[in-house]
Amino acid sequence: MPSETFFRLSETKQERIIEAIKEEIANSPYENFSIGTVIRQCGISRGSFYQYFSNKEDIYTFLIHGYQQQVFRHMKETLQSNGGDFFEMVEKTYRFAVRMLCYKDSRAFRHNLFCNMRLFEMLWEKSGYAEESLQNVSMLHEYINKDKLRVNSDEELAMLFDICMITALKDAAGIFMAGDNEQATLNAFLNKLALLKRAFEKTPEELITHTLPTE
Repeated sequence: MPSETFFRLSETKQERIIEAIKEEIANSPYENFSIGTVIRQCGISRGSFYQYFSNKEDIYTFLIHGYQQQVFRHMKETLQSNGGDFFEMVEKTYRFAVRMLCYKDSRAFRHNLFCNMRLFEMLWEKSGYAEESLQNVSMLHEYINKDKLRVNSDEELAMLFDICMITALKDAAGIFMAGDNEQATLNAFLNKLALLKRAFEKTPEELITHTLPTE
């Protein structure tokens, strides 16, 4: 992750550095990423750059973490505004993520950032990275209305969450990596989500029964 020195830069200078980094990622896979090229693009010294980032792993962690944080923030805000409706959150987050990932940056950038499994394994092993991701997921559980779901424990909720996220990531990848038809892929995802809803979301009758006082 960047140092505090980076965040003390003006927004204009931060953006110039990030744009140069994104351009180099779009042009080169992780193994060939050149900090020297980024430095020349930014017009800064090598010493200055290393005051902001320790190495290229820092750079990739920062970018991927930024996307993840936007997704988690959207999930939390959706759950807070919809009374904890889990499946509505999943659908809205899928739409948000597709728009964010598919149209903000070039396909070459997305491919070189997201399609290197060794990179993700390395980041997952990085101290604190996996723990933060798991904490974010656990935090979301607090905002989910579990009374509307057919789950019997936090462990089952976590499994349902994993199923939905893995399905969403797989389908979204078809759009932003392979150029699949967005509407067709969205419809296919919504069909899968509807199937999961039928299995895991309580019917209105079940909810009424659940709220009736016992004698």
